[in-house]
Parts: sequence; C-alpha cells; structure tokens
Amino acid sequence: MERRVVLQALAASMVTGMVPGPVFAAAQKLDKKGTGMIIVTVEVEFEDNQIQQKIGAVQEMDAATAEETGCISYKSSLDATNPNILRIYEMWESMDALIPHFKTPHMAKFQKELSSLKSKGMTAKVYEVSKELPFPN
Repeated sequence: MERRVVLQALAASMVTGMVPGPVFAAAQKLDKKGTGMIIVTVEVEFEDNQIQQKIGAVQEMDAATAEETGCISYKSSLDATNPNILRIYEMWESMDALIPHFKTPHMAKFQKELSSLKSKGMTAKVYEVSKELPFPN
C-alpha cells in the first residue's frame, strides 16, 4: 500500500474511529528511520451546530493528546466563518510517535463521543517534513 494512502487513511480514522486492519498493519510496517516530523491536518464539516455540543470532548482530546510522548502540538479549532467546521492540527516527532496515538483510550473516547454526529464531509492529510525553514519576512 502506498505510503501516502496509508498516512491519509490513518488521519481520517481520527474522527471516524475506523482504522481498517490492513491500513494499521501497513502503517506499522512503514519505514520509520530517517523520516522527518509528521504533520496531520483534519477538517470535518458537521451538520448544523452538532459539533458545538461536543466541545468538551474536543477539549479533552486536545489536552490528553498533547501529553502523549512524541506529540509536539495538537490543536483543534472551529472555523471563524463556518462554526460547523472542526479543524485538527497535529505535529509529531515521528511515525513511531503517531501510530500508537490511534490506540489510546482518549482516542477511543473521542471517537465514541463524535460517532453520533453527522458529517457533511472530511479531509485528512498527513505530511512528512524534512526540515523547518525560517519564515520569509
């Protein structure tokens, strides 16, 4: 399975709660040596005001994930022009740090909390970053 497909499937599973067995197995076999930092972006649009009812679950997920080994940053936000859109932005030291995240108790709780919501659409992307560049100013 192509590395990019595996990484995107893992990112999508954060909200859906469904990681197909072959995807998780493929992710565990990815070459993790020499890779850079991992950045995950997830955007989900929920039906009207549903995500507002689950803000506590989102806040708990942010706090618990930020404490995970290898998590550099984990932040969620609602879109300023469409408060039905939840965005999740994550930075991880490596794939070795990211993969166990999908099996944590707080991930299971988060997925269960959001499973009753109806989404209009979702995009999830995972990037490997080899280096950080200075901001051009």
